[in-house]
Amino acid sequence: MAPVLFSGPPGATAQQRSEALKERVYVTFTTLAVTIAVERDSEHATVGGAALTLLLTVVGTLLAVFVADVTAHMVRDSSLPSRAELTHLAYVSFGSLGVLLAPMAILGLSALGVLELAPALRLIAVALVATLMVVTLFAVRRLRVRPRLKILVLAIMAVLGLAVLALELAIH
Repeated sequence: MAPVLFSGPPGATAQQRSEALKERVYVTFTTLAVTIAVERDSEHATVGGAALTLLLTVVGTLLAVFVADVTAHMVRDSSLPSRAELTHLAYVSFGSLGVLLAPMAILGLSALGVLELAPALRLIAVALVATLMVVTLFAVRRLRVRPRLKILVLAIMAVLGLAVLALELAIH
């Protein structure tokens, strides 16, 4: 069984899992872009500054998503979300906070002097790309298609993830 991190809370519908997965992918790419930007300027950065930048980026992004989802619900339904709907919107938005676990652990190692900041930021980028692959793997395993098509989807997602990484590196 997949952990809640990837499968959603108990009783989550496929639609709810899909929304949470989409948000997780988006936030992971956002965190990757910020990590690359901080790494490009790592000679002037500090571990604390990098951690704060990543934390504020993720929390700010998730707050923006939550506000947008609540507003969209009000426009669509002409009502405030019910308690169940609000719980779901909060799960979709804030369930992606887990994207910070690996980066903060790696930055913790850097703060302890185990890693220099620049290599720590590169390691974070690799961990985030790996996170994207794991999230995609959990999504693909549910597909009702032949195994070779699942592998093809994973390969395509890997290529697209690497293409996004290459574009972000070129921009920064």
